[in-house]
This record gives sequence, C-alpha cells and structure tokens, in this order.
Amino acid sequence: MKKSNLFATVAFVAVSAVCCGLFAACGDKDTHTHTYSTDWSKDATGHWHVATCDDLKEGDEAYKKDFAAHVWGEDDECDVCKYVKTAATEITLNKTELALSIAKTEDALTATLNGSGTVTWASSDEAVVQVGATGAVEALKPGTATVTATVTGTEVTATCQVTVADAYYIIGGMDSAWTTAGAFGGNFAYFMPTETEGIYKTSSFELRKFGKFQVALVGDTTKDWPENAFNGNYIKEGDAVLSKNSGGDIAVEKHGMYTITLDLTGEKAVISGVCDEEIEDPETETIYYLFGSMSNWAVADTVEAAGAYAFTNNSDGTSTLTVALARGTEFKVLAVGMQYNIEFAESAVPRNLIGDKGTATVDTAYKLTWTSSANIGVGLSGEYTFTLDPDGGENNILRYTFKETDETETEPAVLHYYIKGDALTAENGWDVGADKAYELKETAEASGEYSITIELKGTGAFMFWSSAEDKEGNVTGIQADYYNAGTIQTLNAEGNCVTVSGSNYAPAAAGWYTITLNPTTKTLTVSYSATNPDAGASTPDPEPAV
Repeated sequence: MKKSNLFATVAFVAVSAVCCGLFAACGDKDTHTHTYSTDWSKDATGHWHVATCDDLKEGDEAYKKDFAAHVWGEDDECDVCKYVKTAATEITLNKTELALSIAKTEDALTATLNGSGTVTWASSDEAVVQVGATGAVEALKPGTATVTATVTGTEVTATCQVTVADAYYIIGGMDSAWTTAGAFGGNFAYFMPTETEGIYKTSSFELRKFGKFQVALVGDTTKDWPENAFNGNYIKEGDAVLSKNSGGDIAVEKHGMYTITLDLTGEKAVISGVCDEEIEDPETETIYYLFGSMSNWAVADTVEAAGAYAFTNNSDGTSTLTVALARGTEFKVLAVGMQYNIEFAESAVPRNLIGDKGTATVDTAYKLTWTSSANIGVGLSGEYTFTLDPDGGENNILRYTFKETDETETEPAVLHYYIKGDALTAENGWDVGADKAYELKETAEASGEYSITIELKGTGAFMFWSSAEDKEGNVTGIQADYYNAGTIQTLNAEGNCVTVSGSNYAPAAAGWYTITLNPTTKTLTVSYSATNPDAGASTPDPEPAV
C-alpha cells in the first residue's frame, strides 16, 4: 500500500506540474501567440480575421485583426473577401423631388433600408437647404440643392432634388440702409402666396411718410440686386396709394400701415398698394424749405437750419415763403429733416413743380424756369413769394408772385442759344452745356435769328435751348427755355434733310448742317451739305432719306 500511494502521489505531482505549466503558458500574454481564422469575416464596412484561441472572446481588444476596406472589382465584389456590395442593403427615400417656398420652408425625408445599417444625410448646398441628422429639411433661400442619404460606411445612396421657389420682399421703406435679405427670416416684409396662384401679398407693415422702396428677390445680396427687383415702373396703372419717384423707386405720401400686392400672373409684374391705417404724427409738423445754390445746397435737419428759406404752414394746408433771390440761383423744395437724396421725386417730395413740367410757368422776362438739371432756375433777380400746395402725389403745385427790388435788372435778359443731342459728334452731346462751339450766333441778315453750321452724325437726335447772362455779362448756364419738335411751329428742312424724331429732330444723313432758329416765330430752317462749307473738304454726297 505504501508503494501504491507513493506512485499515485508522484503521478499527481507530475500531472499537476504539467497542467500548471500549460496554464501558465496560456495565461502568459508575453509568450502566447493567438491563433486566428484563415477565413475572412466581413460586413458592409470591410473585412477582417477573428481569433480562434479560447482566451480571446468577441468584444476583446485583440479579437479582430487585419481589418481593411473592401477592394471592389468590376462586378461590385470585393477581390479579397468576395463580399458583394449590393447584397448587404438597399436604401430608398419617401421623396425623390421636394418643392419648398417662403410659405413652406420645412419638410422631412424618410429613408427605408432593405437590410441593417445607419444613415447619414448631406446637402449639396447648405446655403440653400439644410438637412438634419434625422432627415429634417429646411429651406434658407431660393435655389436648388440635392439632399443625399448614405448608408454609413458604404457607397449606397439615395437622393432627393429640393427646389426652393423664388421669393420677394420689401427693401427700403422703414430701413434707410436698404439692407438686402440673403435668406429667409429677419425683420423683412415678405410676399406670401394667396388663394390665387401667382398673386402674393405682404402682411400689413409700416412705411414712413415719403418712404420709398422696391420689391427685391430674396438671396440676391450683390450690388446688382436692383436688376432683378421691381421698382416704380411696375406700379399698377391708376394706383392711388403708390407713386414712382424720379429715381425709379416706389413711394408713399403718408405715414401708415400698408399691404402691398405683387401680381406675377401676366407677362410683366404688377405692384399695387393699400393703406390699411394712416398713422398720425401730431407732434411732427412737415416744414418745407428751399434747397439750392443760395445756401450752398445745405441740407436742413431743423427749421432753424433752414432759416430764411423755410416755408410757413397755413391753416388751409398750403405753405408760403417770401424771399429775395438773385438771377442764376437754382433750387428745389424739400421737407425739413428729410435725408436729402437727388432721386426723391415730385411724386414723393414736391420739389420741382411750377405748374406743368412740360410747360413751365415762365414769362418773357424768364423769372423762373427749368434748368438742364431739373432744378428751378431764377432768371430775374427780385423778391419772390412762393405758395406751395403739397398733396403728396403728382399734383404738387408751387405758385409764385414776383416783386422788383433794387437788385432787379431793368433791361431784359440777354439770351444765348445752343444746340445739344446725341446726333452731335461730341461724346457727351446731350451735356455739352453753354460751350461756344455749340452756340448759335445772331445772323447779320436778320436780327432775332440765330444760326450755326455744324457736323452731325447720321444717327441720333438734337434740340436747342437758351441761357441768360448775369449782371456781369456771363452766361449763367441755367436753361431759360428749350426748343424742339414740341415747341417749334414751323420746320423748313431742304430735301427733308432733317425730320421729326419723337419730341426732337433727327438728321437724315451724316454731314454738315446749317441751322437757323427764330425763337420769336418758333421757326427752324435747315440746309444740308456733304462737305464742310468753311473747309471745302469733299466727301461722297449721300442722298438724305425722305
């Protein structure tokens, strides 16, 4: 028994030693080498080998090795692991096209997977359309963008074309900075669709007195935005609320709440307005003043700044001013406190009206008249009493009476006569001004007639105007009167060498013209020569068009 027990003990110790050695070897990570499957494990993201030894289980750090992305062959099969790209999953969207607008800026896309996986979303133009992690889509401005849903880790995708319709808004108005709307949102009055397709309206918003604005396209923030905007040229005919100013903007005459309608159903956009509520400004009284050369064109922010040129308001709604003005003065009429802008027009600010613009209220002494720059010009020094009847629309009237003073000239104004137009060879033919090269000289044959021989192009048009001398005998450059096809009563043109073109005259052929104007009888006499009568140069003699 003792021998058997001893043998058993020795055997147990030996086996224990071997097993302990094996356990130590398996547990010793410094000496043990893991074994891995020779077959590839794979999914849509790539392929790898997994451990086969018992000490590594799925989830352990070293369980996988040799991970690599697929190497695609021409048949969409991985050349390494034989994974087939299309076998894993497919993705479809609930919409392949989506239309958004200012009235509907948000929607949602849903992705459906034929298989397992996760989805990521992207927009081709995030300035136009943004997409969230769950497929929520938001339009930011007009334009187009492609939203793409991708199965994570694969090249499997589905797309939706998103179109955001054009949208318009009010630019200007209460915003003196004329801030552009680069995207939806912000403090802008937008045009929203109505029940009638193609007709859009703003909500009621505030416009200041004499406020001006345009209808601009959302998203256009370039300096050329007016080229895509709608201005005063698009006002509905007969609209009693909106009016166009000389700068082309749309203007209103009263402070109030307005709803503006944009009609895009026709070939040309049409804009109309309704004043929902007039806002009274009991503490603000509109004071007008003369703005011109007599005060160095200084803008008056206060009545005190306007000084002697401020009008006094009367109980009947008119305003009056009596002031001494010298010959050669130019001026307009503006409202005190209004930021001056040369584009403010009679339709918004009564500044230029002396009766009808086409037939300016002048007399033989040319007391007041229109200047070439559309200012009012003083043709005779003296005391003027102005009466302004501002209705805010196109019928603002500025009447005046005149009283002689010690400064009043006793002799009639000496007038000089000039030709202008783009038929002249000068590059700035309409703006040649009181240049002696374009002055008609009084003829020796007949007093009161003025003549010039000048080269004209075979295109374009021309007319005539006059300017007076000041007390020192200098031409003021202020237009005293004008002469064109609308004011000349008789045209004597040899061989029809000059014809009527609209309100002006047009030469029938290029060459030299001798033109004589009689401003008293309103007669124009013209002859044509292909050569310069003074130089004797010879050129082909074209036959003037009949």
